[in-house]
Amino acid sequence: MTEKLHTYCAMCTSRCGVIATLEDGKLIGVNADPDHPNGCICVKGSAAPQIVYTPDRIQFPLLRTRAKGDANPGWLRISWEQALNLAALRLNDIKDHHGAEAVVFSRATTAGTAAIDFDGWLQRLANAFGSPNLLTSNHICTWNRRVGSKYTYGSTMPLPDFDNTQCMLIWGINPPATSPAQAARIVRARKRGAKLIVIDPRKTTLAAKADCWLRVRPGKDGELAMAMIHVLLEENLFDAGFTRAWTNATFLVRGDNNRLLTEADVQTHGSSNSWMVWNQRDGLPATQTTYPALFGRFTVKLASGQSLECRTALQLLKESAAPYAPERSETITTVPAKELRKAVRLFAREKPSSYCTWVGLEQDNDAMQTNRAVCIFYALTGQYDSRGSNVLFATTPTNPIAGRELLPQAQANLRLGIEKHPLGPPVDPGLVQAAEVYDAILTGKPYPIKAAVLFGTDPLLGHGDPLRGKAAFEALDFYVHVDTTLNPTANFADLILPATTCWEREALLPSFEIAEDTANWCQMRPAVATTVGESRSEVKIIFDLAERLGLTAQFFDGNIEAAYSHQLAPANISLEELRTNPVGVRANVTTRHQKYAAIDAASGKPRGFATPTGKIEIYSTTFQAAEYAPLPTFAAGSVSNDRYPLTLTFFRDIHFCDQQHRNIPRLRRAVAEPFVEIHPSTAQTKGIAEGEWLSLETETGRVRLKAKFNEALHADVVATVYGWWQACQELKLTGHNPFSPAGANANLLIPNTDLDPISASVAHRGQPCRVVKIA
Repeated sequence: MTEKLHTYCAMCTSRCGVIATLEDGKLIGVNADPDHPNGCICVKGSAAPQIVYTPDRIQFPLLRTRAKGDANPGWLRISWEQALNLAALRLNDIKDHHGAEAVVFSRATTAGTAAIDFDGWLQRLANAFGSPNLLTSNHICTWNRRVGSKYTYGSTMPLPDFDNTQCMLIWGINPPATSPAQAARIVRARKRGAKLIVIDPRKTTLAAKADCWLRVRPGKDGELAMAMIHVLLEENLFDAGFTRAWTNATFLVRGDNNRLLTEADVQTHGSSNSWMVWNQRDGLPATQTTYPALFGRFTVKLASGQSLECRTALQLLKESAAPYAPERSETITTVPAKELRKAVRLFAREKPSSYCTWVGLEQDNDAMQTNRAVCIFYALTGQYDSRGSNVLFATTPTNPIAGRELLPQAQANLRLGIEKHPLGPPVDPGLVQAAEVYDAILTGKPYPIKAAVLFGTDPLLGHGDPLRGKAAFEALDFYVHVDTTLNPTANFADLILPATTCWEREALLPSFEIAEDTANWCQMRPAVATTVGESRSEVKIIFDLAERLGLTAQFFDGNIEAAYSHQLAPANISLEELRTNPVGVRANVTTRHQKYAAIDAASGKPRGFATPTGKIEIYSTTFQAAEYAPLPTFAAGSVSNDRYPLTLTFFRDIHFCDQQHRNIPRLRRAVAEPFVEIHPSTAQTKGIAEGEWLSLETETGRVRLKAKFNEALHADVVATVYGWWQACQELKLTGHNPFSPAGANANLLIPNTDLDPISASVAHRGQPCRVVKIA
């Protein structure tokens, strides 16, 4: 019997609405759902049947019987009851002897896996258990834009309203390969005449069709953003009215200590929380005026009688951006001045304009200041939260499920990396980084890490310094791994628990995020494939572990239905209603624009922005208080390196989600071998022909890849796709040793020590490298 079921694909951030076709209960096809507001599909979704039924699936709980140094773990099949009881026994024992902080929990990225299905519940498990240490790849994926943007906007980065925009700036993201649903909206916008600007080292499919393609040098996006700010200010393309009213650009900055000038500085009984501007009408400092100066240097008499030069924050920004004038910074960014000016003019004049960034701006040692520069550039155009620009869309209201209230503050203060990155991921949202975990395991400092519980993640392929990571996982006393297939990290586990794919389990998604008409769309995804072997959903595993760890009360007495109902309660949508409407249900919320200007009922004043100054912060008061540069700054240095003259960057191929799916014939057939893109002229100087194996090297390591010529690349740039290790049995394609220079694990090239002091982002992009012909 043939069935067709409405569902959505959860394998990546796109969350495409699809229709699954079943034949006698077996999944045989997946197609785009025309009735779904996010209806779309990519080649990975089409390959879902092969992904579900691959012979590589883990089907039963497995217990290691040999030492971790042994090439053969000696996996022994055990029952779920044995596995869960063993896990709970060992984890509670380690908690009793070393503290709950000695156990690290971890999950795969929600952008390239279906971890969105269980992320909140895993956070709840860690918090209820008492561990402050949840390891993710957030710091090299999306932290700066999602969280770091609050240091400018007081909010996350508003999402681009592609359905109503007139100009799109796509920066460091390639939606056709990473988010097909978003790409479809970009295509529709182009068809109705919207302009397109793409900033990317590679000539992506969108870049090839763009009105402006800025081929930036990897790792120099921050400098490019400063050049763009310079053009806005120099050519008077910024929105002076918005900048004056809604940003702290007019605030005066003291020349002696670089702090904002406060009322307390100039008046004996003044407030330290009132900031001074320059009143252009009477030529004096004031806390409020209808026409404060945007630019200028002014002499201010302090309460002490001392006279002090002050400048407006915007004046300081102008002076900071001046060295990056396009004609001067062209040698740094490799972007021609003429093209840069054209792009800025287009974005500033073709309004409403919107921007979208992602991983390309997240993986650098100055990623947070780059984010600040991009946010400031956008803010100066005066379009924040405006229709057709970037909007804080109304989302389906839900109750929080992460259980942050379950973790005592004393435990939260123990989180790894919290002292090094007091404004970064360890504080908000409360995540740790691979480097910190590796160090704690191997050194016992600041305290020993003895156990790990990983859900679907593969740190040894997804993070830098995999050899140090390998040593760390070998040293753990106890390691539980939950997954659909065995990956290189899982090979060091003591206990393997088989998980379902997203096609075999029910899941709740309150919001699809992409656009206004999907942010308030809620759907209960049915299981559309019969469970393979004894695999279980991650949510079920989490609830089962919670029960055995003595945490039933924190997990709705083990009732998953009750947990979902609690999550959805504020939306007034029932699970029954969702199951009755399998395509989904729209929550009763409506997007309102320019919410910062709405009058607050309690104060009678505009709501403003959730920053210390109540305005978009050109000058970051939070950064200044933490002794970081309050305006974006970038280290001056030569872009040339005699030993490693090339610059490395990464990109995602549409056929794979990061380090997954090389074992799937339909996907691997299109990309059979690991490769590196290189300009033909660069390869020629090394005597390398297209298709030949070469050694790609940095100061940290080397890997073996095939040369693939790309004439659109800058001659000094090479680009590759990370994540190679899997064999493909059906195609008789062998795997690649992830720990050997003869393998293709590109993260062997990346040192975790090259990181952003604020966000902890690691410089996966922009590493100096070289290529060597293999004899």
